[in-house]
Amino acid sequence: MRQTIYLDYNASAPLRAEAAECMTALMGPARNPSSIHSYGRTSRQIMETARAELAELTAGNAVGFIFTSGGTEANNTALLGFEQVIASAVEHDAVLAARPDIQKINVTKDGEIDLNNLEISIKRAKDIGGNILVSVMLVNNETGRIQPFEKILELCRSYDVALHSDMVQALGKIPIKLDQWASLGLGMASFSAHKIGGPPGVGALWVAPGKQISQLLKGGGQEKGRRSGTENIYGIAGFGAAAKAACDWHEHALHWSEWRSRFVKKIQTACPEIMLTTQDSSCVDNTVSLLLPALSAQIAVMSLDMEGFAISSGAACSSGKVQESHVMKAMGFGNLSSNVIRISFGWENTEDELYALADALIALYKRHQSKSSI
Repeated sequence: MRQTIYLDYNASAPLRAEAAECMTALMGPARNPSSIHSYGRTSRQIMETARAELAELTAGNAVGFIFTSGGTEANNTALLGFEQVIASAVEHDAVLAARPDIQKINVTKDGEIDLNNLEISIKRAKDIGGNILVSVMLVNNETGRIQPFEKILELCRSYDVALHSDMVQALGKIPIKLDQWASLGLGMASFSAHKIGGPPGVGALWVAPGKQISQLLKGGGQEKGRRSGTENIYGIAGFGAAAKAACDWHEHALHWSEWRSRFVKKIQTACPEIMLTTQDSSCVDNTVSLLLPALSAQIAVMSLDMEGFAISSGAACSSGKVQESHVMKAMGFGNLSSNVIRISFGWENTEDELYALADALIALYKRHQSKSSI
């Protein structure tokens, strides 16, 4: 049996060798950064090194990073302390479920936030009053769609409302400029280690200089009183090592745009009815979201897994369930929302692996087409 080709980086990337080596080397001695003896001071330095490595990848002030248990905790923390939260309808569940009273912003059929709808919602919220937060992800986890971030920044700044962005899927795929964006109004940004080859269970919330946040976890006052709980020193070190390694993402991604284009062309030439959910929109180069009109995502994912390809139907955050995507529904796919698959590749993949997947998908789709026409 051949080894499975992994093409689900947006769910979780393989652990980078640099991260594994870094964490392994640290294991053994006591590691509590709050201790004032030499063991504690060494642990504190490990954390600060990781902060600096993450700051280098994101062009942001290192002091602004608060380490968390992952992107979910970072998002939940960011949404605290605001009486009104406005977010796009295609946000991750870590945002949408955190605030059931959230005001959802429409998106276009290609997944771009409707800026007119956002402005109307901000005006309505301003009329009501209170602290207002807008939360819009930089890159969508299911489609790879890049939002017009500087236009969103400009709009929020013009109405003097706070802005948070889930940047989990953007990290290591497109340039991130935290300090520059903070000068334009960005207040907070969320990140996760395992999307860039770090370990699962660790993330970060970046807070712009001068901004205050509410504590989700209260206790010993770690992270300068912003997030209590003894820090996951091994995970944090691995996050930093992965961030340092990801700084050369431009080299890995040099040919991804061409790979993606040729992969989609190969599939659509053989099966013209299969379409990109984002068409010609601005997307990260490692992500392909395909609508399969004659084939459910559940059957496609399971069948391709049996043939040696690991892909997904969208977000991998529902306890392994394949279910209808709220992102696709918000984009107007209706009953076909359950017929969308996601392919996401990374630094360990080759173009030949994508071509092999294309051949397998084409054969699978044609088999089901012929069955449905009988």
